[in-house]
Amino acid sequence: MHPPVFKGRPYFCVRFIAEMTAGIITGLVLYGLFVFGISIRASKKTQGDSEQYLVAGRAVGPIALLGTTCLSIWSALAFYGYGAGLYRAGIGYFGGAVGAFFVGIYAPTIMYRLWLLGKRYNYLTAGDFFYHRYRSRFYRLVVSFVSVICIIPYISVQITGVANGITTTSSGKIGFWLVAAILSVYIFLHVLKGGNKSVVGTDTLAGFTGISIAVITSIVFINRISGGLGKATETVLQNSPQVLEMSGIYGNFIGFFGLTMSAGMSIIAWPHISVRSYMAKSEDVFKVMGTAFPLLELLAFGMFALQGIWAGRAAYPNLTGAATDNIIPMMALEYAPAILGVFLVMGVFAFGMSTADSQLVVASSIINNDVIASLGKNKKAGGQKGLKTTQIWLFILMALVLVVVKFRPPFLVTYAYGFCAPGFAQLMPALFGGIYWRRSTTPGAIAGTIGGCLAVIITLFIYNPIPNVHCILWGLLVNVILFVLVSLCTRPDERAITEIHGELDAFFSTRNTAAHKALLVLVAVIFVQAIVVSPYLPGVILFGWCPLPAFNYILCAFELAAAGYFLAKNRLYEPDGSKKEFGGNSAAILRKEQ
Repeated sequence: MHPPVFKGRPYFCVRFIAEMTAGIITGLVLYGLFVFGISIRASKKTQGDSEQYLVAGRAVGPIALLGTTCLSIWSALAFYGYGAGLYRAGIGYFGGAVGAFFVGIYAPTIMYRLWLLGKRYNYLTAGDFFYHRYRSRFYRLVVSFVSVICIIPYISVQITGVANGITTTSSGKIGFWLVAAILSVYIFLHVLKGGNKSVVGTDTLAGFTGISIAVITSIVFINRISGGLGKATETVLQNSPQVLEMSGIYGNFIGFFGLTMSAGMSIIAWPHISVRSYMAKSEDVFKVMGTAFPLLELLAFGMFALQGIWAGRAAYPNLTGAATDNIIPMMALEYAPAILGVFLVMGVFAFGMSTADSQLVVASSIINNDVIASLGKNKKAGGQKGLKTTQIWLFILMALVLVVVKFRPPFLVTYAYGFCAPGFAQLMPALFGGIYWRRSTTPGAIAGTIGGCLAVIITLFIYNPIPNVHCILWGLLVNVILFVLVSLCTRPDERAITEIHGELDAFFSTRNTAAHKALLVLVAVIFVQAIVVSPYLPGVILFGWCPLPAFNYILCAFELAAAGYFLAKNRLYEPDGSKKEFGGNSAAILRKEQ
């Protein structure tokens, strides 16, 4: 193992920290100039235009939408915290990323359908779809309540995570509240005038730069700590062999499946992710998403795995408790050149800011469009007046976030990650059913969502009869049962069936070929390989460094990328490769054919 860069040299230690601190401050200033430049440019296009402000004018290209979707998922705690989680729990913890691989499949199957409906019916928020499909202001308020309650602590955790990471990396020279204040100001001013137009503008560069930083950092850590990946593996096998095996709660299907759902497969129901479905410039965007997302997820989180397990366990084999939370900044401080430490900090700052600002815009638009406007006479508050109200709510929500950050209750992280993702997931049955199942009804959606949220709260905070079963699975089990049973016992809305299912069924009727069915079977097979088989694979080491479960993860990512590509070709285009317009007389044509 190579020694830390300043071990035994206190003068160099002081100079190193001073250089690191100066570099971080410089980086924050330069990033602020970049962010505000984007914001000023975006604000010129969003004045009085809700569509530009909330869904970036529905003109986001493939690379930009891929970048903003990734950055809205990859939070600050992914950059620092995911490696720490892998350090503690081992390779089984990578199941969250494996679940997220399936987001690529959502692109042509869920996001594309929302895009078609959003363009036709002018959706601006997730609540717009739910209101259109279920014709219930009460249910729209339920969706809004669940969304906002889950978003606020999530934003607070981003600020806390970034501030703690930078404070640790600078050895306390840059204080927690200085970082929190800078990040909060950046977030608020970034989205105040430009909204999601600003967010998309920064996410693409920040996302791909962040991945590059993660790759370079992983290479430097492993080489400086162990001299290579093979030697790092040998060290880990000697000191902590269990982290290269599927052990603990992730060594069985139920435990592993709960993690993949909570941290990955439920992502499509997060409101700041589903709203990105409306932003696409054309259907071609979803082909890129379906193909590239699993591979980018593998690359980014694969680097976090190398940092947390191979580098972290080799450098600090016996850390426990809260000390493990700072494993990445500790390695940056001790084993990386100052300039790389600065880039690492800027990466986590950009990741945290991108997640928080997109969530802040969505939360304020939910309050304005889905709560206040729906309680008033107008169904939607748009125009200059509507934007000003949204901006006022931006300020109020940002203040509320800072209050949460100020007190930092001990259960904040548990609440944000333990409840928020399962809470968002309770919108999945009504979302999927609202798109694909004609018999979905308003009472079914209300009963399912409320029942699912109650089940999550009870099994997370009060009593879980089978602790190995994640609260998200309890919630979805109750949710789906209530959603289906109540829907079957009540009457669906005929207008919603005509405007949504009639249009969609007619539009996709020529694309529902045998190839489509074969692709769905293929996705199901990959699901079994990734989720059912992985927990039971032995920790055999392949190629001198790669555990068999990790190799299976890699295979699944490439398989899902290929499946996403061909599924996109089937869903987005006619059998002859042409495109066609959505809406118009398609529902009438379908009824005539029937």
